[in-house]
Amino acid sequence: MSDHSGTKATKEEITLELKDHSLANAEATLIQEVLQETDWNLKKAARRLKIARGTLYSKIKKHNIRRPAMSSLL
Repeated sequence: MSDHSGTKATKEEITLELKDHSLANAEATLIQEVLQETDWNLKKAARRLKIARGTLYSKIKKHNIRRPAMSSLL
């Protein structure tokens, strides 16, 4: 049994603006936004989404999510 008296739980909220109400599109939108916020750091993105990094890779492939070209970031 562990003692959690010294830990402080933090709760992050993520709000999405969705164009439609499909679960697949909501998932893809959330993943894209978190990837942008973490500058495509997959370890940080997976941690923020509370999923395994391998699961994130699978979802990126499933939703055909691509990293934007560097010229479009400038």
